[in-house]
Amino acid sequence: MMKRYTIVFSALLLLLLVGCSDKEEKSTGDKKDTQQKEVALQGTLNLSADKGRIGDEVKLTAESLMPNEPLTVVWTDMIGKYEMEENYSFIGTTYEPNDQELLTAQADSNGKWEGTITIPQGFGDDHDILIHQKDTVVAKANYFVETVFTMSPESGPIGTEITIKGEGLSWKMYGSLWHLNYDNKYTGMITGVSTKGSATAVIRATGNKGDHSITIESGSSGSPYLNRSESAINYIHTENFTFNVTNEQPITVESYVEEAPTAAGGGIELDPPKNKKGVTVSLNKEEGIVGEEVTLTANGLPKNENVSIDWHTMVGNRVSAAGYGEKVNTLEKSLKTDAEGSLTYTFAIPDDLGGLPHLIDVKVKDEVYGQTALRILPSIVSITPSSGPVGTKFVVEIKGSGWTEFDNALAVTYDNSYVGYICGFNSQGTIKLPLVATGDTGHRAIDIYPSIYKGQQIQPNLYLNPQLTYRDDHPGTGIPALRMYFEVTE
Repeated sequence: MMKRYTIVFSALLLLLLVGCSDKEEKSTGDKKDTQQKEVALQGTLNLSADKGRIGDEVKLTAESLMPNEPLTVVWTDMIGKYEMEENYSFIGTTYEPNDQELLTAQADSNGKWEGTITIPQGFGDDHDILIHQKDTVVAKANYFVETVFTMSPESGPIGTEITIKGEGLSWKMYGSLWHLNYDNKYTGMITGVSTKGSATAVIRATGNKGDHSITIESGSSGSPYLNRSESAINYIHTENFTFNVTNEQPITVESYVEEAPTAAGGGIELDPPKNKKGVTVSLNKEEGIVGEEVTLTANGLPKNENVSIDWHTMVGNRVSAAGYGEKVNTLEKSLKTDAEGSLTYTFAIPDDLGGLPHLIDVKVKDEVYGQTALRILPSIVSITPSSGPVGTKFVVEIKGSGWTEFDNALAVTYDNSYVGYICGFNSQGTIKLPLVATGDTGHRAIDIYPSIYKGQQIQPNLYLNPQLTYRDDHPGTGIPALRMYFEVTE
């Protein structure tokens, strides 16, 4: 059976152009809060603390409630997702209310109640704590959840996987997009859209032996906003860490592509295959790299009939006037079913685009009897040369890059410094990345991350930056990171 993905549909949230003035910074795009009118409530709710972190315990004291009536304590939160259209267009991020019932209790005969809650996992920033009685909000208070980051490990040789975990990222514009700098060089962005404000970013340790600075800062315009203290949103803070490179010899010098992750929210769901009654078509693998062998098996076809196999793809680009469109290529046209109406066909995965799975048609007399699909994963073909002195020009060849707006561009870092993006739509998934060797002698890390090429959302600006949270919060199809080294010699 072909791999399934889950497609997300929702409304576009934030389309505000925001500059650096105090006036503009106060316009966070959270229109709903500013447009709601305050309603006089029967009771009052006081908190032992009005801000803190996920997991903190907070004591609640309520008065003037409905005497001797049951009550429910509700925590207001949101749920986020990426919105896409027609399987290839990226619209933006969107959020919807997702309130949680924390506990139930009962007011005493004087309309009083006291209790304790634990701040639940979810988005950061402002949250209302509501007390409901008889389906009515009778009291409320506000609690601010701080964004917190941690790093592990704190030391290791070149190539050590460094994990930055964040909790309580906001769903609002200014606290939803964060950025990582490594030794004051931009590395990539950190998001928690589909993961309810939880973020897990991954980079590799690079550079010379000794301490290296890692800074985490927010910034809705697509880069870190540095002078936060003068901002109207100065409650957002900067996180600083130090990683110690213990050995300049990497854990491994081999190039590799990580295992493909699950896309945000499960990703995209293709239409089911169109098979005639009684026909089944399957592959022995759902995805693979260019040149890898795959076996197709079909049953229930007309007996002793000639069969052809067609491969669907896209050709073109988003730059020229010619644009792009679908193309169907014939993989094989001389197959024949056996006396039972079955056939087996082994073929090498075509040198073609990655990203969305390719539809495969099984045809008898030019009529489609069955279908399946195969996804092409990215692969590293070569690094030529793989070593040389500073100034050496070298080329990294990659196959299987995507074409949709959410996987058309891949972002390249050199020793954790973002140097630019690459794409292979016009060249049918093949990328030849030219680089020039820089840095001290030793192994210089080259990492290629998923990014988002373009979309309709203006801010937060998510485009053409390495998405370091790609393992669980990149939209679309689930794109892995590609890891390699160039050795700088004397």
